Amino acid sequence: MSPTKKDHHNVSKPGRRTFLAGAAGAASATLLSRQQGAAEPSSEVEATAQAIDFNQSYGHYFGKESNVWVRVQLECRCEIFDRSKEQSEEYLLSVRTQTGLRTDPLSDIRDPGYDFWFIFSDRFVYIRRELASSYGDSSSRVPFEKFNNCGWHLHRAPAVELTDGAMIREALREWKPVVARTVFTSADGMRGFSIEYPVKWADGNTDNSFRVETGPVVLLDPERVEIGKSPELDDFQWAYLDYRSLDKTKVFLEQPTPVLSGTLWQYGGFRNQQLTPEQRESIEQRLYSGWEPPIGVDDLKTVFMRNHYSTADQRTATTQLYSFV
Repeated sequence: MSPTKKDHHNVSKPGRRTFLAGAAGAASATLLSRQQGAAEPSSEVEATAQAIDFNQSYGHYFGKESNVWVRVQLECRCEIFDRSKEQSEEYLLSVRTQTGLRTDPLSDIRDPGYDFWFIFSDRFVYIRRELASSYGDSSSRVPFEKFNNCGWHLHRAPAVELTDGAMIREALREWKPVVARTVFTSADGMRGFSIEYPVKWADGNTDNSFRVETGPVVLLDPERVEIGKSPELDDFQWAYLDYRSLDKTKVFLEQPTPVLSGTLWQYGGFRNQQLTPEQRESIEQRLYSGWEPPIGVDDLKTVFMRNHYSTADQRTATTQLYSFV
């Protein structure tokens, strides 16, 4: 199968049969890694599927206000679908990067540094910008009309499905890139979304059990999302996945979290221990009451928030794992 190419001037709607597995990192199994304990390669396996090689998959845009063509690597494909309408739409998450363009002299007031991600879709480029606090949020949703051209390139390569723990362990021990496709559906089973992503962290054990811990991925709510209605930036859920089977997954959802909600590390011995509820309440009372803050109290509270996962949601899902041949 040839690579999938897409831009503002040549938009090809994804078909409902294009839900193939996501793809992954660089080739491995070098002489050095083999000396460090890699398993000997097994006999060659014939490819049974196509999977996205994210190492060769990119989002791109060419802005109207500057003569710069931008390419950014992709690391998650999210496709929403409606089986009753036989329609689907896709969203492509880029890797995270940090701005390198700053004023001279540096000024965190005029030009604060920030991390940012892109989500490419048929109608918009979503840009998430994360500053030192969520109070300084400057995320945006930019329509395609603001660019000369915009889109993405997905590179698919031959792959084989890993159907049990033994195959997963063997692929990991042979240093093969492993990719995954996970499908979440609505309660009635008619709507949902699939995500395709590289597996960056995984266990392959001698008893043929396995565990995948990976991310980031971008999720949507299958009960709320509608084909043809572009989501707002806040509709996307930023998450990591943790699963030991192919029929359910633990989802670590990122959300604004008070900086005072520290956690006692299970191994102990660390200098900064968890605050007690009484200590937190005392600090918050001092911060948010008894004075006239320069901004509203609700806005002041957001200054003391950060974005990180703080909830673990066990969800029913169907996952397929693949390795490249």
